[in-house]
Amino acid sequence: MKQLFSILTVILTAIYSHGQDYRSPALWQDEIVIDGSSTEWQQPFKLHNTSAGVSFSIANDSSYLYLCFETKEPLYVVKMLRASWYLQLSSKERRRRFNASIAFNSMYIELEPKHDYVEKKEKKGPTFKNWLDDYRLESNTYTVQGLKHYQKEALTLGDTTHNLIRVRLDYNEEKAVYEIAIPLNELMPAAQIEWNEKMKLKVFIDALDAPPEKSKLSVGTGGFQSIGRQGRQPIPPSTTPQEEIKPKKLEGVTKSCLYYKANFSHEFYLVPDKK
Repeated sequence: MKQLFSILTVILTAIYSHGQDYRSPALWQDEIVIDGSSTEWQQPFKLHNTSAGVSFSIANDSSYLYLCFETKEPLYVVKMLRASWYLQLSSKERRRRFNASIAFNSMYIELEPKHDYVEKKEKKGPTFKNWLDDYRLESNTYTVQGLKHYQKEALTLGDTTHNLIRVRLDYNEEKAVYEIAIPLNELMPAAQIEWNEKMKLKVFIDALDAPPEKSKLSVGTGGFQSIGRQGRQPIPPSTTPQEEIKPKKLEGVTKSCLYYKANFSHEFYLVPDKK
């Protein structure tokens, strides 16, 4: 009986430990300048989602939560800009519970002829820069919901002076980069911020309307949940959080990726200064 009990204890411990593996620590980082350049971040990024074509990193200091998303593949950039995407941050910790979102507007982008080279691999050009410049001029707002001072409000992309939330989109070494800084006290009362705070990030990227011979596909499963402190909106279906998964090679990416929705989630926790 004692031997059986010991075996069960080992099995349960192993199961519990395995269940904790996907929750990763954020990176402690001194204050990051939100300028659309990821050079201040620890490289290479260790978090990836192949269905979305996105690499990302999560960091914090004593005052801010930082998020950075990168994508090198032009087709995935087109989908994010033209179909729109949003992220959700949440915590179920008692007394520090929150559910906030940031949604980026969509903008019409001509698919031809700017990125035909993605499939033919014949030429290169300032595709990212042109697209992002147009996006900043024509669709330069994003909507924040569920934060302390922003219940539901449209803010200007790139305004890192007047906004409490700082967001910047730019082109950096053949990558599209989204940088985001959120004050921790916008998520929870400052006096109740604790390190090892468990949080969840969910990301949802919509799909373009497919040609008649295709149908809009969805990667992942899920449903509807409330966003913010008011109302209900559809939130991204989530897949199992994944850490340090190497992205698949993107050489075979074709236009079909434009016509499916991509979503993923990742659990993490805040870390204290190591000093």
